Amino acid sequence: ARARARVPRANPRALGRRAPRSRGAVSSGAAADDRATDFADASVIANNAASLDGKLRTLVVGVEDAQGDERLNHRNPTSGTLFKQRRWLDDYVVPGQQVTLVDLDSGKQVTLPVSVSPYRARATAPNADVSVVEFLVDADSDDGDENFFAKTQPPARLVVSRVHGSGFENPLFPKDFNLKAAVDAGHALVLLAGGARGIGPMRAALEWPVVASHADKHPVTLFYLHAGARESNGASSAFVQEWDEWRAAGVAVVPLYGDKTQSGDAGDTTSVNDTDATDSALSDASSAVLAVRTAIAGGAAFEFGGKGRKVLGDDPSLVTVLMAGLTREETKTMFAVFADTHRVPKSNIIALPETRASGAKKK
Repeated sequence: ARARARVPRANPRALGRRAPRSRGAVSSGAAADDRATDFADASVIANNAASLDGKLRTLVVGVEDAQGDERLNHRNPTSGTLFKQRRWLDDYVVPGQQVTLVDLDSGKQVTLPVSVSPYRARATAPNADVSVVEFLVDADSDDGDENFFAKTQPPARLVVSRVHGSGFENPLFPKDFNLKAAVDAGHALVLLAGGARGIGPMRAALEWPVVASHADKHPVTLFYLHAGARESNGASSAFVQEWDEWRAAGVAVVPLYGDKTQSGDAGDTTSVNDTDATDSALSDASSAVLAVRTAIAGGAAFEFGGKGRKVLGDDPSLVTVLMAGLTREETKTMFAVFADTHRVPKSNIIALPETRASGAKKK
């Protein structure tokens, strides 16, 4: 049985059965239908700490992904027909794409960006019939289903949607304004990551060979907003062990500690007890904006890496800004900082669409 794109919670077990596929040629239209309707069997391989305090977790998922038989192509060598069946991993081509995970036993589900690059996902198990991908999950998330997955342990049985989304691209001009096009044009890259939902896809971007090689010659700066509580001293930040690798590759990694402000998303605050927390979050947001402005004006501090290069390079028209995981208010503010104050073309400022599972609650 083939499931619809919107996952029915009432019968999650039915999602684990996929319709058989023929080995004949598949048209692009048929492939698009498969991406919209297919779910693949999967299981949790590992649940590793992504932060020193263990609250952020890297969920390692193995997806059943038979490779088919390329040698079948020789049967009709002149037709150009490809007999190899399309793999699940073939749809993961650029950082920022997403997958919906469904737990078979509970029916809980969450949509998350893949937190490992397409290159590394292919290199992990190149000759196996299982594709291995990673997702960053937050045990303290305001999404109850995400909290559930943060505690999921092997060998939990899942089904996963096809990889969807188009990653970091301008939806109005997708071919001209996207991450790959920015690299090809020699742009300075500014990555603004907000919390776990932001740093996951940014990690996938930074370890993508296209970006990693670019950082050796061009400015690439990661501002990691909400990198954990101020008093945590980095213990609640994700991927701290990898920051030195990114810096060695030429990336300036600037962690900005403090809480998110939900003022742009949540509307009025009704609880008096929330006043102090809201004021603190707004203060942290202001501090983050100030830190970004300061770095743009004088360059990232030496200890953050980046080889002492200007954040925006020498020409603001040759800058691309990527945003993920920011609140609505933060997105508006950062857009104004780069577009209005520093004259970065608006078409070059790209925000990854927000993913929020049905179990999420706005604070």
